[in-house]
Amino acid sequence: DGETGLPSGAAERVKERIRALERENSLLRDRIALLDNENNLLRNKISLLETENQQLKNRIGLIENGALGVRKVSDAQGDRVEFMPGGAAITQLTADGYLKPISPNILSVGEPVNYLNDVITANVTIASMRVGKEDVMDIPDREVDIPLPKPKKYRRREGRGEYEVGFIADELPPLLRRGSGYDLKALVAVLAYKVAKLEAALRFSDSYQLGQKP
Repeated sequence: DGETGLPSGAAERVKERIRALERENSLLRDRIALLDNENNLLRNKISLLETENQQLKNRIGLIENGALGVRKVSDAQGDRVEFMPGGAAITQLTADGYLKPISPNILSVGEPVNYLNDVITANVTIASMRVGKEDVMDIPDREVDIPLPKPKKYRRREGRGEYEVGFIADELPPLLRRGSGYDLKALVAVLAYKVAKLEAALRFSDSYQLGQKP
């Protein structure tokens, strides 16, 4: 063979082998090109996932910082969730189950128009230590020795429609009124005062009947 210098039979076999290797090489190049394309696609997908992951982290950060009106706080005061519908935290729920107001220490549940139909609880504690009060003064007897109207039976326009027994705020003395309702704490205080007066009168009557000095 003039090209290879080999006998024609051997030269043909060598040439065929070279052509076969060239075909394999071409196939390998095509396969490498496909793998490169797949690799680029995977890189693009990873880049998209990283972008989405960062966006999710940013959203979580915004949520944790109160962008949705709620944020979780952990500091020296303990773990808690703060509610901030207007941008400033007004209420917090502590890890030990206390729902507490944040300064200025006001938390109202419901209102005279959109009130709660029922509040069910095992106990009600009214904060009343002297240390948290100012301008404390006695009330003249004439201001608390006031007549109370007869309780009424009624059904509310909203709610379950069941009959309730209670006072009509319009009929109560101003001392017991609070907005369009009445102050249950003040009512309890006035009732306690009336009961104490009745007890004192009964003790006086019993002492008088027994001929004892009151």
